[in-house]
Amino acid sequence: MSVFVSDDPIDAGTDVRKPDRPGQVSVSRVGRPYVHLFDPGRGFTVAAERLVFMDGVRNFRDIGGYPTADGGHTRWGQVFRSARLDETSDADLERIRMLGVTKVFDLRTQSEVDNNPNRLPDHVELVHMPMSSQVAMPKGLFERILDGDITSYTKVDMAHGYLRMLESFTDYLSAMVQAVANGEKILFHCAAGKDRTGITAMTMLALAGVADSYVLDDYEMSAQHQPEGRIEHFSTELSKAGRDPDMFDLDAMLGSPRPVMRMTLDGMRDRWKDHPGYFEHLGLDAAVRASAQEHLRFAQP
Repeated sequence: MSVFVSDDPIDAGTDVRKPDRPGQVSVSRVGRPYVHLFDPGRGFTVAAERLVFMDGVRNFRDIGGYPTADGGHTRWGQVFRSARLDETSDADLERIRMLGVTKVFDLRTQSEVDNNPNRLPDHVELVHMPMSSQVAMPKGLFERILDGDITSYTKVDMAHGYLRMLESFTDYLSAMVQAVANGEKILFHCAAGKDRTGITAMTMLALAGVADSYVLDDYEMSAQHQPEGRIEHFSTELSKAGRDPDMFDLDAMLGSPRPVMRMTLDGMRDRWKDHPGYFEHLGLDAAVRASAQEHLRFAQP
């Protein structure tokens, strides 16, 4: 087994098998390290930290490194997901530049963008694609709850909202797949980086051939990167407004519980007969799908 370290997910870089001195190896400082493990019989396996450290951005993650059904892995450093980008520090801007991101897709509504505008490196192309689970609704979910328009909310309701987005925003989802097919390194984000971003990540991972269990892992991970005390805060706000917090599954609304994405995947299969049927619903032809898959998967150097 050979071990290499570099700042590139494809170029293996420095061989660290030979120590500089007993028990110690020196590796040149890199912006984001990738560890390349080489087995002569199986080729390379690449590992990296999934969470990309940022000063002012929550839930900034790489969707690389997930196993695919054919024995491969998704490619590191190609597709990223995150929460809102209005508090990026100067150091964050440099980190995004170093990642090579060329296009950012903002999935928030216009009011969300107006309230918290993006702060991005100058070279990055920004594409606004407003998505909402409350399709054609002028008010957001919490506003409708506080106004009494919604009197209860469950994990099933959340999954149904995801399916409405998958049904309604085909142009947006296909445009993001097309960008990947074109070889662009992309970042997509919403406000918390878990719902609209979650179904987009699910689409990308499914296209790459990642099994459901890993799609569920990726979705569930967002709960670890949400602000502390959100559920308690909104429970208090509901009580103040005269609403019974027990009627609303705040874990589903504010977290990313695994059953929600499980129901979404099941619902997709009921409607479109598994992922290939959904990709046809997106209008993706065979050439685009093949090119996107090529860029989403790790290719042996």
